[in-house]
Formats: sequence, C-alpha cells, structure tokens
Amino acid sequence: MHKRRTVIIVAMYHHFSRLRGASLDTRTFPVQLYDYLCISHYRHDETIVPWQVELPSQVNAKASFLKSIKPNSKEYKVLRDDKGWLPFRESLETTVMSHDLLTVIVPPFETDPDTGVFVIDPANGELIPNEPDDQGLDELRRTWFFKVLTDVCQTPVAKKIVNQNRDTMDTRQVWHELCEHYQNSVSSKMRSQELLRWAHTAQLANSNHRGSYQSWITNYTETIRQCQALQTEENKLSDQMCVDFLHNSMRGTTHLKGVLDTYYTARKAAGIPNPFDITFEEYIERLIQAAQPYDASLGQNRGRGSRSANFHSILDNESDEEEDSDNEYDPRPSLEVFQSDWDRKSKSGGRKERKCWPIRSLHSVPVPH
Repeated sequence: MHKRRTVIIVAMYHHFSRLRGASLDTRTFPVQLYDYLCISHYRHDETIVPWQVELPSQVNAKASFLKSIKPNSKEYKVLRDDKGWLPFRESLETTVMSHDLLTVIVPPFETDPDTGVFVIDPANGELIPNEPDDQGLDELRRTWFFKVLTDVCQTPVAKKIVNQNRDTMDTRQVWHELCEHYQNSVSSKMRSQELLRWAHTAQLANSNHRGSYQSWITNYTETIRQCQALQTEENKLSDQMCVDFLHNSMRGTTHLKGVLDTYYTARKAAGIPNPFDITFEEYIERLIQAAQPYDASLGQNRGRGSRSANFHSILDNESDEEEDSDNEYDPRPSLEVFQSDWDRKSKSGGRKERKCWPIRSLHSVPVPH
C-alpha cells in the first residue's frame, strides 16, 4: 500500500509540475487535490512521463504535422538586387522555420546566450563548432538547402560566397557570411539612407496617392521598420523621431493632420503628467482609427459604373520571375491605377468604330484623258 501511494505521489508531482511549468514542493501539496488526482486523472496502467518531457500525444501530433510539410525550393524568394537584402533575409528565415529546417542556418559556432558572440574553447583557443544531434540527417538537409541557396542567390557577392563554400556545402557558414556582409555593406547603408530620406520628406497630401489613407499609413510604417532594421543599435531612430516624421507627413491632410495635436491637448487638459509622451505604435493606431471613417465614405461614394484595376506594390515587392530592370528604383510606396476603356466603348451603343483611311493626294489620283 505504501509503495502504491508513493507511485501515485510521483505521478501527481509530474502531472501538476507540467501544468505549472515548474517543479513544485509535494510537502505543501493540498490533500484535496491529491484525492482529486486519484479519482479523475491517475491510471495505474500508464507509464509516468517526467514533466520536462513531451507527452506521447504531443509527440504524435507534432510528428503528424511535420509529415504534412513538404519543403519546396520554389517557395524561397530570389535575391536579385542588393537593395532587396532585408526582405530576402526575412522571407528566407520565415520559410526555413516553416519547413522545420532552422538548423541549416543557425550560427556555425556555439554562441554565448547572454552576449551572442562565439564561444572560444579555452583548451586550444579555437571556436567551438556547432555539432548537430543527427549527423546523417543534417548532411541531407544541408545538401538540399545548399541547392536552394545556389538558385536564389543571384547577386555577384552572394554567388561568390556560395561558390567559396561549394566543397563543404556548409549552409550555416554561407548564411553567416551573407548576413555579416550585407548587414555591414555599403549597399545596405545606402538603402537605409534612401528609406530615411523618403520618410523625412514624404507627405500624404503631395504624394498623388489614390488608395486608402490606411494603406498609406501602413506603407509608411513598413518603410520606417525596414530603415530601423538596416541601422545599427547606435544609429536607430528614437520613438519620438519616428512620431515627428509621421506627423510631418500628415501635414496638408485635413482629416489626419490634427490627430496628434488633439491628443496632446486632451492629455494636457486632463492634467496627465508628460502630456506629450506617445509611442510610435500608439500614434499609428490613432491615425488608422481616424482614417477609417473617411476611407469608408470613399468606398460608399465610389460609383459602380467604372471598372478599374489597382496594382499596389510596397517598396521592393517585385516578382521573382521578372528580369532585372535598369529603371531607377523609387523607395516610396507606389500605387498605379489604370482606367479601362470598357465604359467609353459601352456609351457608343456597341457600334464598332469605322477606320478612316488617309485620302490620297491629287497628284496620286489618276485623271482620265
């Protein structure tokens, strides 16, 4: 009997530690909860699973989900221009994580969890390589992903880095060198300056933007995000500077230019300390809320007679299948609206237009004798 009670106490400890997410003290455990476990949850024929280990049901669910994922090389974005490094990096990392291949782009050496720098082995003074658990599976994954990097890396520098590691096919080293080069490259610095210059000078009233105000605000926010991601920690914009830039872009827009001033006035009148304290995210939310009624009114007043097609591209959102263009890139969000001529044709009653042939000159017309 004592042995059986001891087994139940061990099962109780692991069960409630798993629910809590930390180890608990069984000496302070209430007796009523112990009785509840014996009646409802405890099964004497089941194996006790330690609370740090996943349950068999969780493992099976995870395995079934991973079986449904089929890595496809066509899902990876192509790096055609140095300016598109940041969207390429974010897209590739997200796709790798969705394919459960994160081990192929982890740092090639062990890193300190606090500082993030590589750890040096005190015995020989060299960096400690990152060794995977399953060498055979890791080699297969790296071989497959190296083929993906060969296809998607189309810039000269990226091709050079991939070709230098062709013998080892070490994708972790390739990805580390790519990130280190482009994060500190001149092209990334110039790209960040272009985005910052546009964010400083752009104004909604003078942008010829024909879409909704909410889309312009979200595009502006994405521009600031990419600019911050390309900057170093010392050179990143403060929250107040981002608010000032966005407020400056609202000048001349009747429905949005007074949102920030109204917020400041209301806080100051209420006696709230630091009335001019507002985060960039809060200002964005207030602008979107103020723009929603105006965008809704535009949608209701828009006639149904005309047909139009809107092609909206944010920043460098170009198709991977298109060839490189020599046109100068505009960092601002662009919106192009093309009006079809179907309505103009429908007003003519469906009659086909007659072609007018040019009249020959009198010199070319034969005159009978």
